[in-house]
Amino acid sequence: MTTAELTVLGWGVLLLLAYGGLHVGGLELIRRLKPSQDNHRYLGLLATFWGLALLHLVEIAVGAVALALVLSGEGHGSLSEGFGSTAADFLYLAGTSFGTLGYTQLDATGPIRLLIMVLSLSGFMLITWSATFIYTIWGESFRE
Repeated sequence: MTTAELTVLGWGVLLLLAYGGLHVGGLELIRRLKPSQDNHRYLGLLATFWGLALLHLVEIAVGAVALALVLSGEGHGSLSEGFGSTAADFLYLAGTSFGTLGYTQLDATGPIRLLIMVLSLSGFMLITWSATFIYTIWGESFRE
């Protein structure tokens, strides 16, 4: 592996570590802030759902910042010719990578592919973790 590839992969590992801490903190905050299931079953579930959606949007924004920082470095690769460098462009790339296991309409070349790979893996892991969390809340809400 080249130095640039190791650097970008290092960014990916840092992103994955940050996501773990951010997600566990977000889940705990959602758990504490949601209404009690005893009196408000559906409201507790909706609050959990909305909280998870907001948490994932924050995680996507973190990924967008990481992509922008890494792509600003020399020799870290490039994206398709149609890719701009606006916040919306980076949010789109981070969001589609996060939510679709990396399937985007953009072609990545060079070391940046490694960060997109880690972003895709992170999205899969965090969405699965969230699904398990909301399933647990559902079970607590309707346990007889």
